[in-house]
Amino acid sequence: MSQKVIVIGQGYTGRLSIIRSVAEMGCETTIIALLTHDIFEKNNKKQKPIDAYSKYVARTLFCENYNEQMLIDILLSQCADCQQKAFIFPDNDFSAAAVDRNRDKLKDFFYIPHIQQRQGSVGEWMDKTKQKELAAQIGLNVVDSVLLNVRDRSYILPENVNFPCFVKPLVSIVGGKSGLKRCDNKEALVEHINDFIISHHFNDVDFMIEDYKVINREFATLGFSDGVEVVIPGLLELLRIGHGSHFGVAIQGKVFPVDGYEEIVNLFKCFVSRVGFVGIFDIDFFESEGKLYFCEMNLRFGGSGYAFTKTGVNLPVMMIKSFRGESIEGMNKVITKSATYFNERMAVGDWSIGLLPLKELNKIRKESDIKFLESNVDPIPKIIFDMQFIIMRIRKIIKQCILKR
Repeated sequence: MSQKVIVIGQGYTGRLSIIRSVAEMGCETTIIALLTHDIFEKNNKKQKPIDAYSKYVARTLFCENYNEQMLIDILLSQCADCQQKAFIFPDNDFSAAAVDRNRDKLKDFFYIPHIQQRQGSVGEWMDKTKQKELAAQIGLNVVDSVLLNVRDRSYILPENVNFPCFVKPLVSIVGGKSGLKRCDNKEALVEHINDFIISHHFNDVDFMIEDYKVINREFATLGFSDGVEVVIPGLLELLRIGHGSHFGVAIQGKVFPVDGYEEIVNLFKCFVSRVGFVGIFDIDFFESEGKLYFCEMNLRFGGSGYAFTKTGVNLPVMMIKSFRGESIEGMNKVITKSATYFNERMAVGDWSIGLLPLKELNKIRKESDIKFLESNVDPIPKIIFDMQFIIMRIRKIIKQCILKR
């Protein structure tokens, strides 16, 4: 019987990277696609997302994003199997926290990433303040910051905010990348906070306001921890960053060995061990004025993780083997070569808002070694993507012609 896997998330490229990774050991995959309220109502379970066209997907289910009860009901009523425990791979912070908060209901039917098998602990460690405190304790560089608490949409700005500053939600589940912004003065900060609260319909939310640092280079790394051994096989450098709704996500990046970065990688391993997390994780960090700074740890598979799979280190398969009690000895745990990767969806996002010319988009694609959608053995998702892109281009040309009249 094929091992069953449940992949939960918003974006089809992130889900597809997990789907294709676990396909290397013949898993049967179910997608739970998280949709915004409006799209969920309009979708009515008819429109297939791009990753659902993968030959490795057995079925696709739909859930309203941020609707925790609906997600848990779907898992228990449509995915639980008394004959075989399935693996849950959360692809965003909401699904990771929701599954962890309901661990006691799910644990008999699913393998779930965890911290000491304790319900709710993953969500607790999404708190960026808690992460930064631990990071500083073990010797990682962190940026000075203050907290802003919004209660019933009211707040008082701390007096010790230094401008320019960088503001973000304290727990990424409440806003993700949309809450990140540089603010050069008090007025800009207040405007951003108010806009965020209104657009996300939040009454209570906490923000971290950091001293602004000029970022010279941005990095990430992924790894797996079984509770004893922490595997961090390589590093990722973000070469081109998305904007708009994909702000901060890599359009193009580079995966490379840890050579020369052993000191910070060992600190990251210490950090993960101290947290006690068991599962796949993603850590963001950056270089500013010659120093490397810890940014945050995501307790899930990171968006660029497929670059690791394509360079020979399959973290999702490593997790499956470990959770089933199988040895991961003999698996490749080290990236030995550098390669560039390209996220087609993020590139088209920047193209659609006029930030990436089509000629440059195609140039980046041709120069990249790894494409997140393109696959010779699983070609249909890329074909569907190309068809949708052609439609977008035609609509854009029509719109430009109308505006010129």
